Amino acid sequence: MPRWQTVKHGIIYKLSQTMIQTQIRSQIASHSLISVLGMAAIYSLYIINKSGGLIYYKDYGSAGRMDTNDSLRVASLWHSMHAISQQLSPVSGCSGIELLQADTFDLHCFQSLTGTKFFVVCEPGAQHMENLLKFVYELYTDYVLKNPFYEMEMPIRCELFDINLTQAVQKDRVAFLGR
Repeated sequence: MPRWQTVKHGIIYKLSQTMIQTQIRSQIASHSLISVLGMAAIYSLYIINKSGGLIYYKDYGSAGRMDTNDSLRVASLWHSMHAISQQLSPVSGCSGIELLQADTFDLHCFQSLTGTKFFVVCEPGAQHMENLLKFVYELYTDYVLKNPFYEMEMPIRCELFDINLTQAVQKDRVAFLGR
């Protein structure tokens, strides 16, 4: 049976097979991938508010797309696992799981100081995903939080954010390497 594994402060967390792996495997199985940095492919990007609600989801493929309920379940389950790992960690000040590795994908997570979580599902062994997530956070602060019509903790409906995010992932593949 496949195991989840992640390393945080020298501690290895192993979690048995869950709904996340099943949902993401079905998404990956028939995916057309977008290559990032010429080394890795991103399957999907999620943004979760501090209470665990999915506020943004972007699927990078034409086939194998998850429906809304599946993406909500994945986001909710990840938020719960992240919170549990923070509480169970023997290391004080642990910020939760930052990398989850499975046989068919890696899940990289970045949590802002406000508790908003950004996570990307990508091919195994993908490099520079932390830099990508920090860049996505910068886009979030520039185009979403500074938008006078955006209400905090609500789903993101900002065209400039979408456009710049697409450019960051598809065209400007090296823009976030030096950050």
